[in-house]
Amino acid sequence: IRNCDWSSDVCSSDLALLLVAGACDAHPFRTVTVDTKAPGAVPAPAAAEPVLRFSVAAIESPRDTYPAYARLFERMGRMIGYRIQLEQRRTYREVNDLLVEGKLDAALICAGGFLDLVARAPSTVEVAAVPVIAGKSGYHAVIVVPAASDAREIRDLAGRRFAFTDELSLSGHLYPVRLLRDRALDPERFFGSVTYTGSHDRSIEAVANGIVDGAAVHDGVLEQLVSRDPSLGSRLRILHESPLVGGMPVVVSTRLAPELRAKVRDVLLALERDPEAAAALRRLHLDRFTTPAPGLYESAAQLVRGR
Repeated sequence: IRNCDWSSDVCSSDLALLLVAGACDAHPFRTVTVDTKAPGAVPAPAAAEPVLRFSVAAIESPRDTYPAYARLFERMGRMIGYRIQLEQRRTYREVNDLLVEGKLDAALICAGGFLDLVARAPSTVEVAAVPVIAGKSGYHAVIVVPAASDAREIRDLAGRRFAFTDELSLSGHLYPVRLLRDRALDPERFFGSVTYTGSHDRSIEAVANGIVDGAAVHDGVLEQLVSRDPSLGSRLRILHESPLVGGMPVVVSTRLAPELRAKVRDVLLALERDPEAAAALRRLHLDRFTTPAPGLYESAAQLVRGR
């Protein structure tokens, strides 16, 4: 299989359930306000609820993350004073395109997606916060192979089947491509076949099930899957690990008013102190959100540039 795309496997049942749930009000009737002092008063139309359009990069497949993010965003919306509307897309580039076009207000994107935005339209977004996972605000790109594989270095995967996640993913594409180029190897011709799975969990499952001979993935997703299914740890082996790079940022559109951007940032930083939001964070394996350190993504940029 060459250049296949598994990312269209959207969990329609989860999405349908969320859409139905989001369409149902707490009460069966619309509430209106009537001024009884004015003769012939007519009901005033209910004020339109302000909406904040938010997207989440498909680090894991929708069947696992969509319900958990829906719960977190429902609580965040109440804290901000907006209804948060999830706008999911198949690829990281599609999310970036919406941000550039002003059709999204905020997004949790991958580090590679952020580098793409900085290069394409540097004034489009600003980083509001970054997640802290297992005490770290960064992660590693890892290349995994079956435990029984004879490969000991990335060169040993020449001519074999390999899985990337998304073209803009730092851990799932950009870093391994740079790794090959640093070894004077042509990424376009090196592997026997390439599959784009659309999420890191699908890439890991492809290796574990013998569909591909190796994959480039986010180490945090690998750790989460192994914690859920310890047998994965005996079926997979890490062939290579990158230096630590900055974690996935939450970015907000600079088209939003400064006051609203500040409100989104403040709410993100306060989530761990809210019991309901903290419970949703735990479901997502997130400790909390924090303010990004200066130069947090410079190491990622250097990895991509090969410096």
